[in-house]
Amino acid sequence: MQVILLERVAKLGQMGDIVDVKPGYARNFLLPQGKAQTASDANVKAFEAQKAQLEARNLESKKRSRSNGCKIGRTAIYCDSFSIRRWRALRFCVSS
Repeated sequence: MQVILLERVAKLGQMGDIVDVKPGYARNFLLPQGKAQTASDANVKAFEAQKAQLEARNLESKKRSRSNGCKIGRTAIYCDSFSIRRWRALRFCVSS
């Protein structure tokens, strides 16, 4: 089954590529998650028309991911070793 990728899919292709995949993979994964659409003539023309909107959406998603990564990178995890000896449990304090 041929599909048009609406975003980058690992080991498959970049946005806008028309790729051949197994029907089950397209039907169960790519199409429901909005990562691809079937490659009919009408869909190819529609994709070319909305390509700029899709690129903007992907760029926004990338910016959100990077900002979340920066927040996670600043989080510190501390372990209280006294509680390990006394209660035989591990207590964590997470601070941002």
